[in-house]
Amino acid sequence: MRIAELAGLSEQIRRNAYHQSMLRYVGCNADTDLLSATFGDEIALRQDLVGLDMGNRAELGRVFVQAFKRLYYDLDPDAQAKAIEAAMSQALAVARPVLTAHCEVAQRIGVRLGLSDEIRRNLGQIYERWDGKGLPRGLSGEDVLPAVRLITLAQDAIALSDAAGIDAMAETIASRGDGAYEAELARLVAANAAVLMEGIGATVDRETILALEPDPPVTLDEAACDEAFLAVADMIDMRMPFTQGHSRMVAELAEGGARRLGLPEPDVRALRWSGCIHDIGELVVPVATWMRNGPLSVRERDAAQLHAYYGERALASFGPQGDAIAGLVLRHHERLDGSGYHRKVGGSDLSPAARTLAAAEAYQTSREERPHRKALSSEAAAAQLRTSVREGCICPDAAEAVLSFAGQPSRRPAPRSLAGMTPREIEVLRLIAAGLTAKEAARKLLISPKTADHHIQSVYSKIGVATLRPRRSTRSSTGWSGQAKRSHREYTPCAPPAARAS
Repeated sequence: MRIAELAGLSEQIRRNAYHQSMLRYVGCNADTDLLSATFGDEIALRQDLVGLDMGNRAELGRVFVQAFKRLYYDLDPDAQAKAIEAAMSQALAVARPVLTAHCEVAQRIGVRLGLSDEIRRNLGQIYERWDGKGLPRGLSGEDVLPAVRLITLAQDAIALSDAAGIDAMAETIASRGDGAYEAELARLVAANAAVLMEGIGATVDRETILALEPDPPVTLDEAACDEAFLAVADMIDMRMPFTQGHSRMVAELAEGGARRLGLPEPDVRALRWSGCIHDIGELVVPVATWMRNGPLSVRERDAAQLHAYYGERALASFGPQGDAIAGLVLRHHERLDGSGYHRKVGGSDLSPAARTLAAAEAYQTSREERPHRKALSSEAAAAQLRTSVREGCICPDAAEAVLSFAGQPSRRPAPRSLAGMTPREIEVLRLIAAGLTAKEAARKLLISPKTADHHIQSVYSKIGVATLRPRRSTRSSTGWSGQAKRSHREYTPCAPPAARAS
């Protein structure tokens, strides 16, 4: 956006560039398993390619050789040389259709997100270049859309600056004018490199990014958000052939289980959305790790188990309203007995929503084939989930709610309502009775203080609260010690004797 402003580009081009910058690689999971099978660690390969002059066959060949050396590291020198020679002869034949698929998938996701025709055309030109040496169509000059030219240059400027410093970046950018980049734009960036890069490496928060969007900002209603989350789910799952549809099904099972449990509507929505994107952290882990037909090494296992953490970090940019979703993603592999990962927390840290997502994910995954095992039938998967319940790993109520929604015969009666309270209200009541304030309970349950307060007022009404009692009742000569003028948010409810006894 800094380059666009410096170049005096129109508001429409700036708007296209804004969205292109964030969505450029939305299709990059297409055929990633094929890319991994050919080049090995696809994440390392992509890092090596960032900032590279892709039109320079010598540089591209060097990166490919480096990738093949990683892939065939365990062969003796002669065998490795032969393997690399054979792989190099097929490298471009594999890379070209994969990169073409990236563009096509990005455009399809653009359609599902309701993006404009022009932005979708931009997404179809991800790898095109000014000099016509790009992919997939070899477009050149003005046929390459302005936002594409701008974003390609911006990305390379950052990568080159990180690798060699601002001065070296400016020199390289200038040398590529009329090659990878439009000459005028390249000269502008080279001449103003220091100003453009000032503070660019600092952590960028959500508010900073949103403030860059040209007016009027684009917003999505809940139905459009549903479709966006489904699009992201499909983007995640297309990375490997055996995960197709996985996230959609987890979301559906989690939502259905939540409704059978009577969870509040905000929890149901959070489960639907977090189910769609619970595996987004897997994108940090090379495909070869997930494709391994056998035990993982300690390093691979640790990396795989951290995907829940990476998922939560990826969702941090959602801001406060996304905390509930991020919290569920973080916990989707945790277990009641602390045997899950990655934080190995126990039941006290797992809300009914988190327990429901864990049950839905475990059930669905067991019904899907993996390289190291066959898929279970629905009946066998249900039996396996119930075994986990007996072992204390999975919440019995969550498991039966998910299985009932999935069409499996339920083995538990429907949960009885206590004083007409919802499960969430009971959660809040337990925390307030344990001495937590409304704000503390809200943090524990990953909800807003206002929502927690609403639940408290509803609980008071349903259980017949007669008085409010301070948590600390010691009096000083000037009033309540350390508790002066506390509102009900800082008090625990004092119910009538009969209610307290029950």
